[in-house]
Amino acid sequence: MSIELMPVSALRPAFYNPREADAERLELVRLSLRKLGFLLPLVATMDGEILSGHQRHQEAVGMGAARVPVMRVDVPETLRRGINILFNRATNDIALQDTERDMDKALSGADVRALADSLPDIPVDSPAFYPCMAAEMRDVVPLARHNVFRFVRHAANVGRMLARLHVDLPIVATPDNDVINGVGRLEAAARKGRKQIAVVTLDKGKAALAAAMLNLLSMDFRFTGENADFLRYGAFRRAWLRRTFLGTAFVLPVYRHKRLSDVRLDEKFMARWKAVCGENVLDFGCGQGDEARMLREAGIRVTEFEPYPAERNTVSREKGRLSALGFLAAVRAGTQFSAIFVSSVFNSVPFPEDREHILRIVAALCGPETLVCATARGTKSDPWSWVTEGEALSERASRGCNFPLGMEKGVVLGDVATAPKAQKFYEEGEFRDLFARHFGTVETGLTHGMVTARCRKPLHFHPHDLAASLRFEFNLPYPDGQRMGLVKQALDAFSMRVGLSLEDV
Repeated sequence: MSIELMPVSALRPAFYNPREADAERLELVRLSLRKLGFLLPLVATMDGEILSGHQRHQEAVGMGAARVPVMRVDVPETLRRGINILFNRATNDIALQDTERDMDKALSGADVRALADSLPDIPVDSPAFYPCMAAEMRDVVPLARHNVFRFVRHAANVGRMLARLHVDLPIVATPDNDVINGVGRLEAAARKGRKQIAVVTLDKGKAALAAAMLNLLSMDFRFTGENADFLRYGAFRRAWLRRTFLGTAFVLPVYRHKRLSDVRLDEKFMARWKAVCGENVLDFGCGQGDEARMLREAGIRVTEFEPYPAERNTVSREKGRLSALGFLAAVRAGTQFSAIFVSSVFNSVPFPEDREHILRIVAALCGPETLVCATARGTKSDPWSWVTEGEALSERASRGCNFPLGMEKGVVLGDVATAPKAQKFYEEGEFRDLFARHFGTVETGLTHGMVTARCRKPLHFHPHDLAASLRFEFNLPYPDGQRMGLVKQALDAFSMRVGLSLEDV
């Protein structure tokens, strides 16, 4: 562990930090510094970009501090957004299920101001203002034995992630080994077989205040602007998620509950499938295109659209544009789709307004009897239970370090520190309401943890709304900072399709 005192001017905030500070909690950050000082260091890149500790740095500057304690890490620029999110989660000893709202509620109940009143202020820039600089190495085994009843897999996995990034944040503990903050880091060290760990020792008179400030004081996530775009293109289907059989949305018209791996695209199945779905279909959000390929081999004409195709787990703007241009060519040509499939798309669309854009476009492509089949993981699925059931997790699920976001019910952030992605899980009624805003006939169900929808009879739309949706969908962002840039082509194609000009509305 290496912590150094750096001039406050040598550090700069990360523009992508998703935490949104509010005045009340910033006041508590300042109170914590006044009474406890820097129990943990800030974490920054080698060139001074803050990864963890934005609010503490801001308040220290406001208090007149000349220096702050910093642990510097060598992090590639491509990983900084994800690691920033990880740090926003990793420095709090909280349960897997806890959202920022849960933490705020617990903090309100801790009466931190009363706890602080009994403690004197620490002079700014004095040695006592930087207790983390006095961290000392202590044996892991006695600390682990004393705190083993608090060990939880989720916290340990976060601790392991930090260790893999060579971030050895100290833990905070009392002289008699009660861990105040960092139990996950301690467990990770114990499981790794480390002999010693850095400890900031804090007297018991400050323990209650420190526990509240270190574990409960946090700012809300706000994903807007570039951070919102980061989640949009971050939710693409990973290269390893390949289909070897049709997904639920494609099987639903024939079998409602049959195990997908048992479905064979033989003559009998395809005859039944064609009778319901027809022979000219659209796969909207086709991912790697596996299902489209299988259907083509079975004699179905398939149009594909995937704005975020991935090559070796990297989104390809070029291929996204090619997919969009092929789709728009079919729209412009007046292709009549007998069925449209939206298979496992809405799990990866993190914002409600984005979902409305997609469904408005899908509905505009439907005739009265066009069948729309859609599926998404629901709140009865295993991946959702991995989060909500907390520590009753499989090892595989726990390694993902998924945790719920408070921005909307059912939203989980996962794959932090590598390629963070938001996933939305649905209740059946919620899924029904989503489609009922765009279709006159909606049948929903639940199968194998997936919510399903079968829709017909698209509702009338306002041209202005459709134009707005096309301007959004065909100008999606990409990781290289560019956008799709096909708005004009989309407006032109859909104008031909609906028989009125959308370019001027």
